[in-house]
Amino acid sequence: MLVVVGANGRTGLEIVREALDRGLHVKAVVRDDRDATNLDDIIDVQQISYADPEHHAPLAAALVGATAVIICIDPRTGGPGTPIYHDQAAPNVVMAAKAAGAKTIIYMSVMGAFRWSPNSLNRRAFHLDRGVRAQDAPWTVLRVSTYIDELIEGHVRPPDGKTPHRISRSSRYSPVSRRDVAAMALDYLSQAVAGRQVCLGGPEVFSGIELEEKLKPWRVGRGRKTKYYAVPAGDVSVTPDATRVTIGRVPKDRLDDFLDPSSLPSKPTDPPPVYARPIPGPHSADAGKSYKIQQPWGPTLRRVIHDQLTTDLGRLGLDSTQISLDFSRARKAKGQREAQAHEGTFTILNGVRVVDKATDMVIHSGAVDFVRDKNAEIFHCWWASEGIPETVWREFDMGVQRRMVAAGVWADDPLVLAFRK
Repeated sequence: MLVVVGANGRTGLEIVREALDRGLHVKAVVRDDRDATNLDDIIDVQQISYADPEHHAPLAAALVGATAVIICIDPRTGGPGTPIYHDQAAPNVVMAAKAAGAKTIIYMSVMGAFRWSPNSLNRRAFHLDRGVRAQDAPWTVLRVSTYIDELIEGHVRPPDGKTPHRISRSSRYSPVSRRDVAAMALDYLSQAVAGRQVCLGGPEVFSGIELEEKLKPWRVGRGRKTKYYAVPAGDVSVTPDATRVTIGRVPKDRLDDFLDPSSLPSKPTDPPPVYARPIPGPHSADAGKSYKIQQPWGPTLRRVIHDQLTTDLGRLGLDSTQISLDFSRARKAKGQREAQAHEGTFTILNGVRVVDKATDMVIHSGAVDFVRDKNAEIFHCWWASEGIPETVWREFDMGVQRRMVAAGVWADDPLVLAFRK
């Protein structure tokens, strides 16, 4: 039996469709019944199971009888600081699949999933990938070059009607449809080699200049830049010959087939676009007050600040489950730096308080410091103490760490001093 985890996503839906067309016995796994809507017209409800990959225990029952598992967990977010899946989700599925006796486990990923990628979704993908590759299990990672629908949404016809992005001239892509990726993933089930990472691309390779010229006549949109992400820059191409050697076929769908909107069938049951960037709702620790100190943040940065400070409470030995952050007495630290991030501006603060919701008592009060690295598009804030927390420092790749050393702001920080030696 084939089990598709994350079956409600775009790639998962195509894999389920293709597998059923081939007459395979398929079970679809989604987080809960709210995620199953996209599967209504595709698979019988009795073949749908519910299990949240964030938690290992429920996966065991969902994967009983699996001989092969395809994992379509991806790095989507509901906005900065709100990943759909955290780092342990993908490893949880891999280990549950191994325990269920699956002989083949395929994890769907992307080219360019590097820790130092300038694209935030690719950085998220790296952390999910890393957990999979650390497991002692028969996993295989399929890395996809660039999905055609992502190109269309970010660079041709953004669903929000805003101005699409241009293509990076120094990049290279081999766009591929999800339909072809689903077929290739199923083809590879019978020949998968444990521990191997396989790269997949479309039937054509474009330089950034060539792709920009091809997309330009089809672009629509006006006003501000679209909220939909641009595809990651860089060389993420895979030659057709490489795909043929690995999978045994070259994809059929070409980018030209998707550029003319009149030639595309409507798919009202498709899930929200992978690269959509909705404005996130308030964080659970947000008290909902509007103080002058918070006005420069905007809704996105405000959510990120609450999320990161709440997470950092664990480092201080404080429970973060039933707290709110109180900025009523917060003030800018005199003479300190500020930076723009997530469509807002942040300055080092003093007097931020943590309030226990149950007792309405202040359980912590202190200053907040931050790091902003524009090259890697990183913003991270924490409760200030003796310097940069080691948990935060480890989150940064070596390039960010080197730039922090060169900036001089952290010259006396213990971790920076140790890095210099």
